[in-house]
Amino acid sequence: MSAEQQQIAELIAIGNDGRLYATEPDRLRRLVRYELAREDRLAQPELRQAGVGLVALGEYTEAKRVLKLALQRAVTPHQRVAALVNLGDAHRYPGELAAAEPLYEEAIEIAQAESPHTLHFALQHYGKHLIDARRPHLAVEVLTEVLLMRQKIGDPALIASTQDALSAARAAVGQRTI
Repeated sequence: MSAEQQQIAELIAIGNDGRLYATEPDRLRRLVRYELAREDRLAQPELRQAGVGLVALGEYTEAKRVLKLALQRAVTPHQRVAALVNLGDAHRYPGELAAAEPLYEEAIEIAQAESPHTLHFALQHYGKHLIDARRPHLAVEVLTEVLLMRQKIGDPALIASTQDALSAARAAVGQRTI
């Protein structure tokens, strides 16, 4: 991860609603603009990270453009899955749920076939999409599966993130939360 990528990542937090937010919007915006000034020379991971920064800033139109380019530059299944998920989020956050869903579905298909270590990531975001799409019963099923996967991975932060999303899904269907 480049220094700029690391700085961008450090300026993004996940809110109580599971969405990305800029902790220091002006600083993040400057870093993203710095990166995008050399867009044609950026490697795919740097370009994708700039797109994620734009999502956190709420600049969805520009985020979609940058993340589509990151998807075009993806050379590995892992890169394609990550770019598709982030592009899905760039559509989901402003409420473009019909455009987001096929992106998540494609990410899941690629993860299942070619990049199984990214499947939990793709399913987690799809589960959050299902909550937004008012399909919480299916979200509970998907996120329960993700929780099992992440418990096997053993990363406490990933587990907590999925527990939060699962609690939101359960609350949406009136079930007991975690």
